Amino acid sequence: MPEARVPSGRGVFAGALGIYTAGGLFWAFLPFFVGLEVSTGGMTPAEAGTLGSAYLVGFSLASITGLWWVPRFNWRMVIVTAVAIVVLGLFALAEAASYGISIASIFFIGLMMGSIWSIAYRIFSAMPDPDRSFAIGIVVGYSGLALVSYVVGQFVVPEYGLRGSAWLLSAAIVVLGFSALLVPSGFGAGAVESTTISYRPPRHVASALLGILVTAFAFAAVWAFAERIGVTAGFGASRISPVVASNLLASALGSVLATVLGTRFGRLLTLMVGMALMVAAISSLFWSETYAFYAIGVVGLGFTIGFVLPYQMGALAALDTEGRFVVLITAAQGIGSAAGPALGGVAVDTGGLQSLLIAATIAVVLGVILFLSISTDEGLR
Repeated sequence: MPEARVPSGRGVFAGALGIYTAGGLFWAFLPFFVGLEVSTGGMTPAEAGTLGSAYLVGFSLASITGLWWVPRFNWRMVIVTAVAIVVLGLFALAEAASYGISIASIFFIGLMMGSIWSIAYRIFSAMPDPDRSFAIGIVVGYSGLALVSYVVGQFVVPEYGLRGSAWLLSAAIVVLGFSALLVPSGFGAGAVESTTISYRPPRHVASALLGILVTAFAFAAVWAFAERIGVTAGFGASRISPVVASNLLASALGSVLATVLGTRFGRLLTLMVGMALMVAAISSLFWSETYAFYAIGVVGLGFTIGFVLPYQMGALAALDTEGRFVVLITAAQGIGSAAGPALGGVAVDTGGLQSLLIAATIAVVLGVILFLSISTDEGLR
């Protein structure tokens, strides 16, 4: 039996936008979290990066298991439960007395945030124009996250640290959690029977997922240390915070451009141009001692990730004709993003920031190769 389509409409889409924004809140806070743990928590970059990776491991696990639970669970109840656990996890993280408690808290925060995004992605992919839906999601979501990031970095972190940040993030996710009222409870009648589900993606779908994964790795490796790059270059918080917040705003602007362009030039050509610009943005950070290059690199990275993601996810939605594997977008992004801070921290510890930037560049190039390998498939035309 084919899988049922998700109910679509303006109200449902608005609800998806709300929960998508909620699910990205800790990701927007991640550079400041890593910076706090290094500067005030006494951790090395590798240790702080591993905490960021624990969040993303939980995030990925929610998506990987989403192939099973998304068609079966009540989505509204999942979102409400996730919001409650995230709030508890944030305060446990703020009051953590040991590294183990921090790891456990951040893992469960990631697990819940990943569950929320899996539902949002499933709704976006069911819309009549998935490329545009994903792009609008990034525009709206990342604009909100940019505001939160700016407020946290400029006013909350310097004065109130991790505890104050936990209060602000908790308030934000509770407010956005009310978007669950607009989200359908699930697939409803006609949902797929358990015996008909295939958990093995076709080759072209797997290649697209790997392309998304390595792109996420490249972005996360640099994003997690964006604040540290600025500090190492000698810039103060008043100069770093606006740049970090602008990364998220630039992501939204990148998706605005993707929304305007659509697929008029084809997904493949547009995607390749975007990924080439991502390499250029990362490369500019080799000269981050100059503030202009630091700003161009961090903001340009945000713009390009916001531009390429809608095309990557839209291609996967087009390739996944039955809509089963789109929930794995969250896993691909989560696994790549989990590896980014951890391996990025190791790179910084062993070879400095240049090693981090080289690894990120290689990852983007690998993503280009993966998408070129399926360039003849209908989803990339």
